Amino acid sequence: MKYQRAKAGFIRYPDAKLLVAAGVILRAMKNSLVFTDPRPSLEEIETAFEDYQQKVYAAAGGGLLYNTAKRESKRRLADLLQKLALYVNVVSDGNLNKLHGSGFPVLERRKKGRSPDTPGQPFLRDGRRSGEVAFGFKPVGRDMFYDYCFATAVDKKGNPIWGEIHVTTRSWTAYAGGFAPRSLVYFRVRFAVR
Repeated sequence: MKYQRAKAGFIRYPDAKLLVAAGVILRAMKNSLVFTDPRPSLEEIETAFEDYQQKVYAAAGGGLLYNTAKRESKRRLADLLQKLALYVNVVSDGNLNKLHGSGFPVLERRKKGRSPDTPGQPFLRDGRRSGEVAFGFKPVGRDMFYDYCFATAVDKKGNPIWGEIHVTTRSWTAYAGGFAPRSLVYFRVRFAVR
């Protein structure tokens, strides 16, 4: 399979974004002359999409029971879309016209001489125990390296005094310890050129 392919990770999408993305994919696949025998079937995905849409609406004013049902429905829809992305990738074999015609977001190869995107949506919150923080960010792409560091003090101008730089390939929630309880902690992350 070529590097240029349909992106398949939908489980971390917010509800509204997943509903829009799934709707776009369903419309594109129904009208496609290239993807004529989708696996799983579009009817199965459409049923999961409608179920998820109803559960999102119900969870907006509901409680824990509704939120649990919504999460299960989201997992089912995301899994089906992931399987459909595999089918799209096999059929298109890296052809960008075919990939864009599927409605899926497309992961293209990196172009030389272009700056990479910036890691988005960084977050920092209390960790699992005292003196620990949880942190993470939205990745730029697959198999990327990121530099990150923390600061617990500021200079006279109010700018953070950054500590030692660490390297990671993981963007999911990670934990770092060794901070004084109730201290103010700053966090920054950037794409690392390797």
